[in-house]
Amino acid sequence: MAAICTFAGAAWAQSGAQADTALIADRAKSGALTPDQRAQAQRLFELAFELYQSGDFESARLGFDRGLAIDPANSTANFYLAETVRRQANNERARTLYNRVIALEPNTTIALQAEAALKALAGSAPGIAPGVAPSSAAVVLSPEQERALKPKDSFKECPQCPEMVVMPAGSFAMGSVQEAYVTKIDEEPQHTVTFARAFAVGRFAVTFDEWDACAADGGCNGYRPPDYGWGRGRQPVIFISWNNAKTYVAWMSRKTGKTYRLLSEAEREYVTRAGAATAFWWGSRISAELANYDANYTFKDGPKGTFRGRPMPVDSFAPNPWGLYQVHGNVMEWTEDCYSKDYVGAPSDGSPATSGECDVRLTRGGSWDDLPIALRAAKREARPVQHRNYAVGFRVARDISR
Repeated sequence: MAAICTFAGAAWAQSGAQADTALIADRAKSGALTPDQRAQAQRLFELAFELYQSGDFESARLGFDRGLAIDPANSTANFYLAETVRRQANNERARTLYNRVIALEPNTTIALQAEAALKALAGSAPGIAPGVAPSSAAVVLSPEQERALKPKDSFKECPQCPEMVVMPAGSFAMGSVQEAYVTKIDEEPQHTVTFARAFAVGRFAVTFDEWDACAADGGCNGYRPPDYGWGRGRQPVIFISWNNAKTYVAWMSRKTGKTYRLLSEAEREYVTRAGAATAFWWGSRISAELANYDANYTFKDGPKGTFRGRPMPVDSFAPNPWGLYQVHGNVMEWTEDCYSKDYVGAPSDGSPATSGECDVRLTRGGSWDDLPIALRAAKREARPVQHRNYAVGFRVARDISR
């Protein structure tokens, strides 16, 4: 069976005085594995990872547990077991496992992922505003509930609606500066954008389930986009034009009585960065364990990896520090803005650009089929409003009343 993810042994910088006894024992057990034992654990991890990616979380959990019984200090397997049990709502075990990953391989990329996941759990576990029903009993927010929302709080206003996460007010530097690997003028000049008020953004790209609910409810012009044989459900909806995306947010607004919309370009870059000034929210390098893209190619001096050749479920990979998934890669996402060749005269308040080439709109984030350079937070792609393909979807935003 082909591996999707490599579960290499940890490269530990062990500090025995600081590590607890159980961790030392697990490191010793993993370090003493025979080649046959290591290969057996690797096969179990690869199968479990494929089950995890397919959405069969219970089978994935059992597979990871079996593999970790052989190779208990494999940090990658511990991380994906944490991801698995979190999707089963076992947040307590997920936290334990994320902390274990950090202890096993501190100051590494996978430890950074675990730290981001812990932050997201800290924001989402108690993060439903007082009086707001959980998603299984979702209702439209009352004015009082809406005013009580805080950054990282989440809500869902109908059973088929996207889960929304509150983003903080604040400022950031939008765009990029000239570097050897960036020469496009449309990412300049770098400029400050300030968001005076909090707003909410979909935790995930809109899924096929969510789109199909719109069409079944008489919205979205009844359009049923093809899934290219990759399945529907929790897969991100694809073959969506800008015009199609606008019919979805119009349906959401009618259904809830609230203002749902596409993100502006500035909002999309702001929430992607989540406070970071680097090319990606986790730093300046990228690997196939962090995002879904064509990892046959590298960015700067980063590694090559597995090219998956298709989009993955929207809750794959780790969320960024503000709780949003796959803001880099998987599917590129439409924004509201009209295209202009640069940021001269761009809005400084986070609102969308409404002048320029308005029959062409901007997508952000890059996709599973893109080179890694296209996944940078500052990267812009212009497309005609009627354009559809297998790598284009969208995410929604919602204004928050105060």
